[in-house]
Amino acid sequence: MPDILNLTIQQTINGVVMGCLYVMVALGLTLIYGVMNQINFAHADFVTLGGFAAYFFVQWVGGAYLLSIVVALFAGALLGYLINLTIFAPLRERGDELRPLIATIGVSILLENGSLLAFGPVPYQFNSPYDETIRFGKIFFTSQSLLVVIVASSTIAGLYLFMKYTFTGKALRAISQDRETAGLMGINQKFLIMLTIVIASAMAGMAGAMLGPILVLTPFAGASVIVKSFAIVIIGGFGNMAGTIIAGLLVGLIEAFTTQYLGSGVIDLVVFALLLVMLLVKPTGLVAEKKEENV
Repeated sequence: MPDILNLTIQQTINGVVMGCLYVMVALGLTLIYGVMNQINFAHADFVTLGGFAAYFFVQWVGGAYLLSIVVALFAGALLGYLINLTIFAPLRERGDELRPLIATIGVSILLENGSLLAFGPVPYQFNSPYDETIRFGKIFFTSQSLLVVIVASSTIAGLYLFMKYTFTGKALRAISQDRETAGLMGINQKFLIMLTIVIASAMAGMAGAMLGPILVLTPFAGASVIVKSFAIVIIGGFGNMAGTIIAGLLVGLIEAFTTQYLGSGVIDLVVFALLLVMLLVKPTGLVAEKKEENV
């Protein structure tokens, strides 16, 4: 097989792996925006704390890495539930949409500094037992990368099926389309908004558990992916799940090929150049926002 073809396949695999992680994080942002028409700036910290939950479960409890992903899922979900219960929900009840938005910034600062106080500034090396290299000729990837793709694909497919075919998922879509009418039809908005935050936070926690072995863990680990995740949401089309998935994989591929041909130092430059081009050429994103199709 020609070297250029080998290289293309190799970087495509690398891009899909990172793209799956980006999609896991960005879908949470998309879900919250699609249902609540709000941006959660604290989302990065759910990724970070999910990574630390998985790390300490493996290192302190001696649990299996696969089970640590489930632990991170529940840790993210619980944190999302508690923060919504104590901060976001009371602010929403006051009828001011700006206060919950500002609160997400405050929560982010609080969680980052709390993590810094609890875990310290020294990076944690999270070693996965799935570090075996799988080779097909000159093409190779680790079993951890394969695990990331399988878990992320399963989660994304499960979320899609939940939103498309379950009564609760349809109720979430109804709220995203017309919250007032959905309320008149007897849909419990408070419960579904809480559920939205819990699902988004759970996915962020899972992403943190899978990101930990790829990057070192620090109190600011989530920041390494959240900025690109915001870009992915914009590129894909605000509130649109299909657009977010396409954009996430696209950014992962762009990052992989940019690293190969231009170096890792210009990755952010290329990604945000794409973001600016999209805003200029097609500000609605790859998949235009349509309330009847969102989330």
